Amino acid sequence: MEECEECINSKRAIAEGFSACREAISALGNEARGRIVLALLEGPERGMRLCELVDVTHMSRPSVLRHLSVLRRAALVSSRKSGTAVFYYMDANVPLWEELADFFSAVCDTVKLAADQGYPAPPEEEED
Repeated sequence: MEECEECINSKRAIAEGFSACREAISALGNEARGRIVLALLEGPERGMRLCELVDVTHMSRPSVLRHLSVLRRAALVSSRKSGTAVFYYMDANVPLWEELADFFSAVCDTVKLAADQGYPAPPEEEED
């Protein structure tokens, strides 16, 4: 089956979008980092201290710090100091979240287009 031109162009656009979002997608794709993100989303507005994240995620302090570092590099998490305490919170990086939303929307639109075009076609049933 030959792919439609629109599908080919959509796949190229998705590849470009993935390249732009790769670091954030990779950061979110790890189970441990997912637990940290969930804890921050469900946690208090002020953010969470490292000791709180360790308690909630049941991970070691070094492990949480390592994963927070990855999430910070991906611009998903930020921190602020208050006295001697450091609070971590989900970053309101609107351009990044819009880029991610646009990427996943383009993926969804392309999958729908491909399905409408019959691609990928379901496997043919074998006759007995």
